[in-house]
Amino acid sequence: MHGYKEFSQIYDLLMDIDYEKWTSFIIDKLKVSKKVLEAACGTGGITRLLAEYNYKVTAFDLSEDMLMRAYEKLKQSPMVRLLNQNMVDFQIDDRFDAAICCCDGVNYLNKEEVKSFFERIYNHLEAGSKFIFDMSTKYKYEEMFNDTYVYDDGDIFYVWENESVEDGIINIEINFFIKDAINKYHRITEEQTQYVHTTGEIVCILKDAGFKSMEIFDDYNEKEYSEKSMRAVFVATKE
Repeated sequence: MHGYKEFSQIYDLLMDIDYEKWTSFIIDKLKVSKKVLEAACGTGGITRLLAEYNYKVTAFDLSEDMLMRAYEKLKQSPMVRLLNQNMVDFQIDDRFDAAICCCDGVNYLNKEEVKSFFERIYNHLEAGSKFIFDMSTKYKYEEMFNDTYVYDDGDIFYVWENESVEDGIINIEINFFIKDAINKYHRITEEQTQYVHTTGEIVCILKDAGFKSMEIFDDYNEKEYSEKSMRAVFVATKE
């Protein structure tokens, strides 16, 4: 991503996420697992809640600026270790009894990168561990990524534009205009590339990585994934 330093400042405003609900779902699935690896932790919204529930979390992100925001949010929690690592080639000298990756982390990886990520997660997990992650679905991209979106709440105004450059690849440009203390607008441009994966493709890659059993939910709800789900949440087990 470009402009991550500035983007990290408005990330939590942009991400309309019910962190409490997501974390409750994750905790319910993890059961007694207490040592968690979190990939692409962003500004640490879920990290902080897991730590408050006495989970020992090793969380990593590619962006140092996101990690700085997470560090501020976590207030030096003894339950959390933050690392600057990449999803595709991370290496941590430890093994975990659970792993999570939230907020569409998988949609920022192409198929080969997803394969590498899943293999590394598998190799960092103890037997019997759960791997929980989400992704935006093909249906969501087809329904929501064809238009230009404009948002204005008075203090932040942004224009979100999507361009499908080829099958399964979406280029996104978001132009933010943020009002400062003297009522002037400051512009931030954020560019991203996201990849569309089907649930079938993801299941195949999980199996290739060694995961045996898996469930797919409709978002962070106790409801099965359907063809009209906007977000698919996977719960895979290393047996």
